[in-house]
Amino acid sequence: MMRNLSNVLLLLIISLSSCLMVFGWDNGLARTPPMGWLSWMRFTCEIDCNTYPDECINEKLYKDMIDRIVDDGYLQAGYQYVNIDDCWMAMDRDPKTSRLIANETRFPSGIKALAEYAHSKNVLLGIYEDIGTLTCAKYPGTYYQNKDHTFIDAETFSEWKIDSVKVDGCYADPKKFNITYVEYSKALSQVEHKILYGCSWPFFKADFSENDYKLIRKSCNLWRQFGDIVDSYQSVKWIIDMMGMHNERFIRYHGPGDMLIIGNNGLSYEQSKTQMAFWCMWSVPLLMSNDLRSIRPEMKEILLNKELIAIDQDPLGIMASLVIQKSNWQTQVWTKKLSPMNNNELNPWAILYFNGHQLGPDSYMSYKLSSLIPELNQTISYDVHDLFNSNDSYLGTLKPNQQLELLVPTAGSVRLVKLIPKI
Repeated sequence: MMRNLSNVLLLLIISLSSCLMVFGWDNGLARTPPMGWLSWMRFTCEIDCNTYPDECINEKLYKDMIDRIVDDGYLQAGYQYVNIDDCWMAMDRDPKTSRLIANETRFPSGIKALAEYAHSKNVLLGIYEDIGTLTCAKYPGTYYQNKDHTFIDAETFSEWKIDSVKVDGCYADPKKFNITYVEYSKALSQVEHKILYGCSWPFFKADFSENDYKLIRKSCNLWRQFGDIVDSYQSVKWIIDMMGMHNERFIRYHGPGDMLIIGNNGLSYEQSKTQMAFWCMWSVPLLMSNDLRSIRPEMKEILLNKELIAIDQDPLGIMASLVIQKSNWQTQVWTKKLSPMNNNELNPWAILYFNGHQLGPDSYMSYKLSSLIPELNQTISYDVHDLFNSNDSYLGTLKPNQQLELLVPTAGSVRLVKLIPKI
């Protein structure tokens, strides 16, 4: 029925650096997945500001991104956080107070002034620390020189008006995470300024079954599940497959993600759409890691896609379910229940078709709606809208016993549609 309908191009420029889960620690934050920008994947730990003045980790970089977030429409779309990652600190703590201090050469105004600059533009500022003796790049950690600085760091970040903290797990004993990460949560709960808490706790466990997800969820707003994403389709595909393999486990505690790498060099246009679509279906944080000063217009369009962002930010906060997997994960179908619209008691649904095959022509994928979503109301019809085609999104109307047939490009591409109940 859909064979002659328009084929939509999907744009995806978002790259989350760690698999994060939302709806954890109940401190009033992260009621919907946080959105923003993170420096790590794109700029890592470049500290040579003489050779790379526009790409080194310094206050100018973060001010530039704050400006771009505001001036280029990202803040209006929901991207609110600008997050500092590793390498912002001096190599030692303050010898008198034991507090963390910023590198004075690269952050001459200090972190508090940078937070004030962000807040003056209604942007929230995030920061990075590590639960171990050192950060992953060997800057001072929470347990620097084997001394516990948990409460000192929490108080410091609160005084600086930091809005989120990503706490990594390098140079630490994973067997103690059920103590150290929980203590960090307690420390943050006692400071004046509310701070979003992102943990790297599960990633450092070799086996998912070793993780106490109930305790993790109780202690952290967000947590990473896998290693860092890199600027390649293979990295994105690996996360997609891992999410599918462990879908039943993750869906109970809510879904992972990672930095959006859209706008860099590693993904094609179609593959960029693929990452954005999956991340939004999983209801995970949308944290771009790219250079917003030079991003291509078509990639920016993906990141600002209102329909996809609405899927990610849907109030139900349900992670999508994998309902079909074939050909060694090269064919996948995911579905996601959405909040009712316009006082309608019936739920819309999002359906994602994924074609990971690297050979052959674009392929038609066709499945009966009721086989994908058994709980659909069998007595009504559903309007089908293409979420990557805002100008002409309507594809047709289907009943649950009819086939949803879509042409999906090869090489890691998706089609994403929304079913809207027709009363």
